[in-house]
Amino acid sequence: MSHQRKRAFTLIEILVVVTIIAMLSAILLVAVNSGRGAANTAKTVVKLKQINEWMNLWSGENDNKVLPSQFDYTLEAASGAPISVRRGEHAEDDNPYDDVVRGQYQGTWSDILWTDNGLHRTFGLLDKKEGEPYLIWESNSPENDIYDVYESFDNPFRSTFDNTRGPAMGLPGYFAANDFFDARSAVDRDPFGEETSTVDRYYTYAQIHSPARSLYLVDSVAGETISQEPEPWLYDFGATAEGEIIDPNADTDGEVDYRYKGECMVLLLDGSSKTMVPWTERGPLVSDPGGSDLSLYGQGIRVNQLDKRKTLP
Repeated sequence: MSHQRKRAFTLIEILVVVTIIAMLSAILLVAVNSGRGAANTAKTVVKLKQINEWMNLWSGENDNKVLPSQFDYTLEAASGAPISVRRGEHAEDDNPYDDVVRGQYQGTWSDILWTDNGLHRTFGLLDKKEGEPYLIWESNSPENDIYDVYESFDNPFRSTFDNTRGPAMGLPGYFAANDFFDARSAVDRDPFGEETSTVDRYYTYAQIHSPARSLYLVDSVAGETISQEPEPWLYDFGATAEGEIIDPNADTDGEVDYRYKGECMVLLLDGSSKTMVPWTERGPLVSDPGGSDLSLYGQGIRVNQLDKRKTLP
């Protein structure tokens, strides 16, 4: 009689197989995460395109004006003008992460687009907030408080990627509008100052020097607007004067969020969007630096000096 010996796997062979499976799993995981990241980036671009379409619709109904980054209709409401945006008596400072206290008729670009397009109906937000006897998100766009009610709400005015730092870390990242387009009058901006002008300050697209270079939205961790003054951009530089590279995800006082693998997304006034690497300087207020390609202006993007009436190089 012949006895056939059954061959078993050796320990080394098992370890080799396990190692190969682990390597393949790691490769698959990287591919899946990369694909998911690319899909989310593409979805963010789609959101920006939709925002631009809503901006164009608003502009077409408002004498070709550029959608304001901020507004204040308090005086207009007092004079009897019909106000549709943030008109609710409870529309006060509903964003605990924003230093700007917004009153009943004060708000930002997102409030205008949300209200004009009736997005509270589109997104099914006619429900009352628990414990409060009034409708919210009807005349003002949702802010951080909506995630307490609808945890997975897909905000049309927020990124598909979360803020990487700041008080709102872990919540969908902000798109911040360039406050060059702040339409508030001098009195609106400083009601207790010496200014007397009550004329709102709008720009039209015809006044803009170069829409393809003019920044309207940028990824932010701080809120729905960002100043066109040197600060807070001062703290968003990608490198110090000594050439030391700053970690884009570092906890700094800057507002721009480089949430796309070290890059940020911008929407320009011509409707195009692009991702940008950190820059070493934003650029001066008075003219182009005309030098380093590492500056924001060197990359062809402007945050101020957008008016044709000013002398530009």
